[in-house]
Amino acid sequence: MVDRFENNKKQEYNENSNNILKRVMIMQIKNENQFLIIGFLVLALFMVPMIANNNVQAEATKIKIQTPPIPAALPLLWIEETGQMEDLVDLDINLSPDHQRALTLINKNQIDMMMTGVNVGAKAYNKGMNLEMLNVNTWAIDYLLTNNFKAENWNDLKGKTLSLPLKGGPLDFLARYFLNKNGLDPEKDVNIVYRPLPNGARYFMTGKVDSILLPEPLVTVNLLKNENAVLSMDIQKEWAKYNDGDQRIPFVGLFVSKEFAQNNPQKTRVLNGLYIKGLEWVNSNPEKAAELGAKNFNLPKPVLQKSFTRINLNYYSDRETKKLTENYFSQILEMYPELLGGKMPDENFYN
Repeated sequence: MVDRFENNKKQEYNENSNNILKRVMIMQIKNENQFLIIGFLVLALFMVPMIANNNVQAEATKIKIQTPPIPAALPLLWIEETGQMEDLVDLDINLSPDHQRALTLINKNQIDMMMTGVNVGAKAYNKGMNLEMLNVNTWAIDYLLTNNFKAENWNDLKGKTLSLPLKGGPLDFLARYFLNKNGLDPEKDVNIVYRPLPNGARYFMTGKVDSILLPEPLVTVNLLKNENAVLSMDIQKEWAKYNDGDQRIPFVGLFVSKEFAQNNPQKTRVLNGLYIKGLEWVNSNPEKAAELGAKNFNLPKPVLQKSFTRINLNYYSDRETKKLTENYFSQILEMYPELLGGKMPDENFYN
């Protein structure tokens, strides 16, 4: 009896010991699993921001730019072709004349920079859009062509038709500005018709209008193709008559997204510096620049090279640029305030 009792006790003890050992092992496994889970969570906390930062850095290595196929785009194409920024960023250049779409994209941060008319950028800025002006690059580009006669002055357009690309646009302002300065009423003395480019230029070639204001290189195209076309006036020289002899008109500028400029100040400065270097390259190498333009603009190289003689692509100091731009804006406001959104842009417009 005693032996049986002791054997039962031993068996019960062994079972209890085994149960305790199993519970301990289970607890250890649970603890180990919990430790692993916690470890993975901590690691994830560190890894997520690293991945996010890598994505941000990857995105920041590309600058998306939209520009019309105009001479001001040549420095950007030069930067891209020569790989001037390849160690820092890739340039993604979209050649498109659609300024309104570019404004929509830059406002949504879907592109980083755009090329457009200085007044177009100022109006967008005054409406609260996400952009600021990086530089002004085009200071002479517009001319008055006439059909079968030479206009010595604006009074020679009295009773004639004048074709302009857009009502309320920069050329509309300039035409009315000069007509008013010469004592003519744009509504009565001249028959102004509006036809968008390049259709307006083709319409002029048919001889259906007496005169037209055109930018280069369309001026050169018309002079080569239309034997009746006469280069009557240099708009920049006309401007100088009423602006202390200064022929420079701030026509086209490079604009940058505010957010991109704030998040990527170094890349913004580097690109602007290289753009200025590109302007110098275009002016020093007109034949090579014309070759680059012909490859991208669907225009013959000789046409582009000839047009450069009537274009002022240049960069001036920030102070000088601001002074010239504000003078231009002040005169627009007197006649066409809606062209700037009704007011002068503030200091933050100038990057």
